[in-house]
Amino acid sequence: MNDSNQTPVLPGISPTTDNAPTPIRSLEAYVRQHPANALIAAAGLGLAVVIIARALTPDPPQSRALRLLEDIQQRLSSAYDHAAHLADEGSHAMGKGMDAMHLDRRLGKLSRGFRSLFH
Repeated sequence: MNDSNQTPVLPGISPTTDNAPTPIRSLEAYVRQHPANALIAAAGLGLAVVIIARALTPDPPQSRALRLLEDIQQRLSSAYDHAAHLADEGSHAMGKGMDAMHLDRRLGKLSRGFRSLFH
């Protein structure tokens, strides 16, 4: 039988590990000797790549419906604040009007009394 390491994959092409530089050969030897460490290192590297990719990916744009709802909420909030301000002003005006009405009653009594002196 022929040894697969000796036989080229395709005619004219030799296996890549024969021509590989020394660091690749040493990495392959390390992976074969310590497969669990290599698996943990690969998983850690993959996790780091995912974290970096997520950090560099911009947030997805907000949907049109969400922007519309936020706009409605902001407008309702400002309308509520305006209505509360107007109600507060109205209550102060009502209080001043009541005071003025009491003053008019008192002045009316005084003016009638003053007129009765000259009639």
